[in-house]
Amino acid sequence: MSAIELLADHVPATAPPEEPEEGVCCVLGTTEPTISRKHAIKPSFTNLDLLRAPDSDRVSVRAWRVLTYMTEPEPGKKRGRQPLIQSAWIVHDGGIEYLSRLDVRRYVLEGVSFPRWAGYATTSYKKHGSLRAPVNNGCSQRWLFELDVVDCDRARVAEWWSILLEARTAGIPRPVIETLDIGLPLMRKHLALWQRFEPWARPRYQSSLYRFLTYLLPGQEELKNAGAGA
Repeated sequence: MSAIELLADHVPATAPPEEPEEGVCCVLGTTEPTISRKHAIKPSFTNLDLLRAPDSDRVSVRAWRVLTYMTEPEPGKKRGRQPLIQSAWIVHDGGIEYLSRLDVRRYVLEGVSFPRWAGYATTSYKKHGSLRAPVNNGCSQRWLFELDVVDCDRARVAEWWSILLEARTAGIPRPVIETLDIGLPLMRKHLALWQRFEPWARPRYQSSLYRFLTYLLPGQEELKNAGAGA
């Protein structure tokens, strides 16, 4: 099972651009109704390792629907949106949910309980996560963040998040937490905290989990609002 197959059950069943014929889907490697590969996979596509049958010149109708899915244009707009590229999302047997950063944070911190699901979070809105997002079963908690599959083990997430959040709420900016590149005035202001945090973060800061959790940390406006409501 792939994320494409999960998503295909929940995108609109639009008519393909040509009459389907039985063939091998280059994306899924399955034999089913297909159309010409050019309708979903362009010649400029170079990640052939993501295709299960890269030599096939056919793409299944369901994979085509996922890879080209576009919403109806809003009033005054010429084109619709491609939400599977432009948004973070989670798909499960109940459907597709398009997520904000706060939604992703909630799912990562609380854990996902769907029996079968795939999730994608992005900051660049340039890649089609459906080709890379792993499908989770049981207790698995793997997310695709940008191009990295991140194992969001519940115990490790809880431990790392508490340390990262302490640094963030104390006033360490997210870019500093991300790079560990701190100026002298800021270090002096938070010297005791930084002396604890930096040795813990140094061997971890280039890991995919650290980068994912850092992305999910609250921004300045959220911290301000939280302080105002306290």
